[in-house]
Amino acid sequence: MVVLLNDFGHANSLLDGNDGMASKYGAIRYYEDVDIEKWCPELSIRKELGMRTFWDMQQNQDIHKDTDWQDNMVEIERRVSDIDVYKDIAFFNHLILGKR
Repeated sequence: MVVLLNDFGHANSLLDGNDGMASKYGAIRYYEDVDIEKWCPELSIRKELGMRTFWDMQQNQDIHKDTDWQDNMVEIERRVSDIDVYKDIAFFNHLILGKR
């Protein structure tokens, strides 16, 4: 919210624990990953990966269309997706679940 959209009000609202809002999808509710195991006790979290750690930080939108840049960025994203400090700052987290 702060870096990409310059929306300090929305950022502060999220930090205060309020839900987010997406124009196309409505309310965005936040939860802890372990809540999934509470809601579905037959599943367990096997692995967590951070996704889009750096992609959106590249402010040159034109370069996003370059396939060489995309390939290189995807490789970097893949390499850091399982490193804790990068998972912590990633835009998205993907969970791999398994049956207990």
